[in-house]
Amino acid sequence: MSEKRKISVRKILQTLLTLVVTVGCIMAMVSAASIAESETVKDVAIHIQNNKKYHFIEETEIRKLAIENKSIDVAHTPMAKLDIHAMEQTIMADPWVAHAQVYIDNERILHMYVTQRVPVARVFQQNNKSYYLDTTKSVMPLSENELYYTTVVTNVPELGTDSASMAMKNDIVKLATTLQSDTFWNAQISHVYVDSDMSYNMIPLLGDQKITLGNTDGLRDKLSNLFAFYKNVSNRIGWDKYERLDLRFKGQIIASPSLPYKGPLDKAVDKMNWIASIVETEARNDMMDSMKTADVAAEPQEGKAKSDNKKQEAKAKEDAKKTGNKEADKKETKKNDKKETDKKETDKKDKKNADAKKEKSRVEAKDKKHASQEKQHKESKAKAAENDKHKAAKHKEEVKKEAARKATTEHNKDKKSAEKHNKEKVGKDKEQPVKEQKDKNAKQPTPKYVYPEKLY
Repeated sequence: MSEKRKISVRKILQTLLTLVVTVGCIMAMVSAASIAESETVKDVAIHIQNNKKYHFIEETEIRKLAIENKSIDVAHTPMAKLDIHAMEQTIMADPWVAHAQVYIDNERILHMYVTQRVPVARVFQQNNKSYYLDTTKSVMPLSENELYYTTVVTNVPELGTDSASMAMKNDIVKLATTLQSDTFWNAQISHVYVDSDMSYNMIPLLGDQKITLGNTDGLRDKLSNLFAFYKNVSNRIGWDKYERLDLRFKGQIIASPSLPYKGPLDKAVDKMNWIASIVETEARNDMMDSMKTADVAAEPQEGKAKSDNKKQEAKAKEDAKKTGNKEADKKETKKNDKKETDKKETDKKDKKNADAKKEKSRVEAKDKKHASQEKQHKESKAKAAENDKHKAAKHKEEVKKEAARKATTEHNKDKKSAEKHNKEKVGKDKEQPVKEQKDKNAKQPTPKYVYPEKLY
């Protein structure tokens, strides 16, 4: 005979309790979720990450993009019906937005975090269209809120999304970021333009020469060579001696002179590679001297002294002229340097003043808005106080009327009670003598009639 398995009541109770608790938790979660989905958003908070330095897009534009243009009534729409992902995609569609994140926190606040794109180059196309590029090679149109100063690249062909266009965009971004990363080149290069052969050329702020860069391969080495040329050559002979500096060849710079070169008096030219210029200059001077000597030999002997004096005077004048030219070049260079420095300072001051003026306008607008809100708040508060005062006076008047009505009712009631009492008293006074007479008559014995016996 097989033994019967014992059933543990304790285990059954534990299992039932676990099931009850689990079902209760699930129901509570479902109920809480349904309640939360039926609730609405309390407020909308828009956060623009880098809005202190850049103002390409404002909070009002974000609100208009995500809410107003979609005709969404945030205050009366349940949170379950708000499409957060669609809001993010709408904000990201703006060309000036680099990243967007939208979510609702536990306090039912709808948060929108937005990061602006920062331009690194302004491009002017051959068809006169202009736009900005950022580090991701994204195209941004000109902003109505702010005019941003950055590296300018002109004469650019129309660019699309093909591989060649993307490669050129990449070169422009690389060139612009490299120039901006160095304080000297950021101040020295006025703008960059593209030749018909798609090579890049730079126009300096100091100097009139054209700097042919070619492509952007070995860009930092090319700029290092150009800086060495400025330091060792341009500082000695002047910044306007050449009309073109070619950096396309590795490890060298080809300088094309704008004027025939004249060697300096301090013979610093011996340290430079300009032998051809020296030979040409010396040959020209020897030819002129020989011609002058032949003319002098043909003259009479008595005019030789006079000719020598004239020759010496001419030579002195020529030396003075060379010295004067050198001094004039130095003065002109210093003057140009000072002019460029003053121009930079003026531009900086103008930009600073413009930024200060813009910031002042923004602060004034903000203060004006705050003052208007404060005024509206005070007016609404005063109106509410006036309404409360009117309600209190009306309530007081109603209380007085109610008290008078009650007093009149009580008075009428007392009057009726008194009249009733008087009537009852008069009735009693009239009935009292009649009652007494009746009682007296009732007390007297009724006379009996005695028949005379004689009659019977």
